[in-house]
Amino acid sequence: MKKLFVVLAVLGLLFAASNDSFARGIIIKGGYAIMQDDYKDADYDNKPFFGLFFDMGSFIFNSLRFKPGLDYIAMKSDQGYGDFDVWGIHLDWYWYFLGKAAIQPYLGFGAALNYYDFDDRHAEEDSDAGIEGFAGVQFDLSGPFALLLEARYVMHDIANRDQNMVKLGVGIQYSF
Repeated sequence: MKKLFVVLAVLGLLFAASNDSFARGIIIKGGYAIMQDDYKDADYDNKPFFGLFFDMGSFIFNSLRFKPGLDYIAMKSDQGYGDFDVWGIHLDWYWYFLGKAAIQPYLGFGAALNYYDFDDRHAEEDSDAGIEGFAGVQFDLSGPFALLLEARYVMHDIANRDQNMVKLGVGIQYSF
């Protein structure tokens, strides 16, 4: 419960530092996660993921946008290492380095709090701090819609740097 209050306090401070204190858009993302390192060695299957993110507007300067969100992936192992679900709370910053255009490439980074919900009733729930780096392209569609294509390198636990995956995703953004 303490972790939840810490996350909410951090989010509050970040929203206060943003130029706008309300969402500018909502993003629905989905895609495919490719397991790396320890996840691959333990025969965890490559899996689909999905998430919900919010465009909170520019942060510090106009080409840097703050887009926090939540995503989900179900981890299943063929070798019986234990199945679990991962809920990630993301604090992502997107840098649109070419400015506003119909096609906008971006680079990004962000911290994540990953909450693990184990299927085994005797296993305790756990959470870890993670970090991500990503690159993508945003295509403005008609009206308030945009299409995002991105690739993310995800490190689930910064203390154990061998729990990694690559996420290839697509998203639809609706701007208010």
